[in-house]
Amino acid sequence: MDLRQMRQFVAVAEELHFGRAAARLNMAQPPLSQAIRRLEISMGVDLFNRSKRNVELSAAGSVFLVEARRTLLQAEVARKMAQSAAAETPEVRISFIGPALYQVLPEILVRFRAAVPNVHARLFEITTPLQIDGILSGDYHIGFITHGIRHAGCESKLVERSGFVAAVPANSPLAARSSISLVELAEQPFIMPPRKFSDQSETMNLFKTVGVVPKVEQEASQTNTSLSLVGAGLGCSLVMATAALQTVRNVAFLRIEDDLPNAQWELAMAWHPEHLSDETKLFLDLANRYLADNPQLLNAEAYRGWL
Repeated sequence: MDLRQMRQFVAVAEELHFGRAAARLNMAQPPLSQAIRRLEISMGVDLFNRSKRNVELSAAGSVFLVEARRTLLQAEVARKMAQSAAAETPEVRISFIGPALYQVLPEILVRFRAAVPNVHARLFEITTPLQIDGILSGDYHIGFITHGIRHAGCESKLVERSGFVAAVPANSPLAARSSISLVELAEQPFIMPPRKFSDQSETMNLFKTVGVVPKVEQEASQTNTSLSLVGAGLGCSLVMATAALQTVRNVAFLRIEDDLPNAQWELAMAWHPEHLSDETKLFLDLANRYLADNPQLLNAEAYRGWL
């Protein structure tokens, strides 16, 4: 058994069709069928239940699929770690969501660069679910993710807690105010994350607590994109209060008047405990020192002094 056979098996198991799996692997179907059969003979089990019309995983195949995926993932991680170790310039690959740049991540990067100027920090801005996949596969060493989204296989630490504020166009009548209620905000054209992102349900739940549903007219998966749409006058949005630390063209931030003690947005730092290079361990150590020096980062009410 080798990794090539495992990749072939996983392709068939995921497609449940030899033709589609062969196209996915860029090979002809007969050699693929023969390779899977040789794999079954070498293992002494049937991995698939075959009929003229259907291909299904057997009980043994279902178990093998879990382990094959795990083996392929670990092999890819090993390859990437070896390449990283052989590189002339060591690096730490850091994935993040946009709000990590509002306060926490730049400060940690300053400390990291001062401590190890010869180590390159590579940054990748992507959504939390893709970060988790990348951390598990070894593409990223450290991720700054939305806290509360499932990340099995990763370890994490809460690094920031924030309330929410309303983002409104600075040239609208609303911008002359210092605060707004959720009921009033729901009457405005609203910008919200797409349904596939959990942030949307959290935002929607805040409105439901006061018995209203916003008029969603635009969707944006990244906070910075939402703020750009607000600046273009396309609507209002509900964002983490740390966004108010930024100067965004034609965007004003208003305090939410409603008493929502449990309405908090949280940022976490995530990593895979088995994929830590010496440089990554140093980054984590510096991040932990920064967090210890700045306990106010976990005070969700600190933002009120920014508005």
